[in-house]
Amino acid sequence: MGCPHYIDCTRMCIQFFPPVLEHSNFDTCESEDYHDCLAYIVMRKDFKCKYLQRCIEKTITNVPGLTKHIIEDRTAIKIFKDIVEKYCTSEPQHVHCAGYKLFEQGVQPPLGLLPDGKKVRLRDILFKKEIVIE
Repeated sequence: MGCPHYIDCTRMCIQFFPPVLEHSNFDTCESEDYHDCLAYIVMRKDFKCKYLQRCIEKTITNVPGLTKHIIEDRTAIKIFKDIVEKYCTSEPQHVHCAGYKLFEQGVQPPLGLLPDGKKVRLRDILFKKEIVIE
């Protein structure tokens, strides 16, 4: 059994997250691993930060094409999943996100800014440096 948003060989999640087409393949949609898909995680939550779409677009457009391989890496998936669950889809916690605070001030958050205010570099993810989302 695959993702419930994968209907008749069409990923319904692309209505909400068009970049899924470029950064994911159908293998995840057709397997039990769909539970780790960030689009699936966000879509099943009742609350979503009002800046979530802007954060996604910023990350997708400012990170090189190699990101597809990083995003499909288990370590990277865990990092992004932790961020999404602890901040982006948490009504009480989202206001504590460093990116949210900057957006509220009219400032574009820098790429790699973690919700706790720390910065992460893509090479940290590539080299499996331990990154903890607080």
